[in-house]
This record gives sequence, C-alpha cells and structure tokens, in this order.
Amino acid sequence: MSDTSTIHIPLEPTLRKDFTAKAKQLGFDSAQAYLRVIIKAAVDGRRIDLEIDDWGAPSDEAAERLNKAAEEAKRGINVSKQFDSSEEALNHLHSL
Repeated sequence: MSDTSTIHIPLEPTLRKDFTAKAKQLGFDSAQAYLRVIIKAAVDGRRIDLEIDDWGAPSDEAAERLNKAAEEAKRGINVSKQFDSSEEALNHLHSL
C-alpha cells in the first residue's frame, strides 16, 4: 500500500450527493477521484477544464448511422483489414 494521507472535509449531505453526481457525470468513478485530479493539477500549477461538452446529443440521422456502423462492425462488415504497424495503417488511410 502506498504512503497516503487523508483530508476530511465536512459537507452537507446534499452537497456531497450533488458533488458525487457531478464527478460521475464527468466520468470519474468517485468524488475522491475527482478531487484527486483537481488537487494534483493545483499543485502542479496546471489549469484543467472538466466541463461537459456542448456537442449535445446526435441527431436521429447521425445516431442511426452510428448504430448501423456499430452493428456492421460487430458482424465484421465494412471493417478495414488488420495492420501490422501504425505506418501501414496511415499509408492505407492516405490512399483512400
């Protein structure tokens, strides 16, 4: 086990619940993980932007195309060949 210390921060239950929900919405598995990232960035002097993207939901047509492509890929339809190197994959893409 690594050498760690704990910070205890008294919070109102509703604030803790809302903060945990925000952390999960941003893709963190816990409020602690969210705080860990914020603390490390502050110590390193980095600015992080963890806002929800503003792209929104795809249109019905785009969702249909994405779902169709995903289903085809699962069945092995319309997928590219396997490449032995990233260079080979890039050459293939450039040839399209």
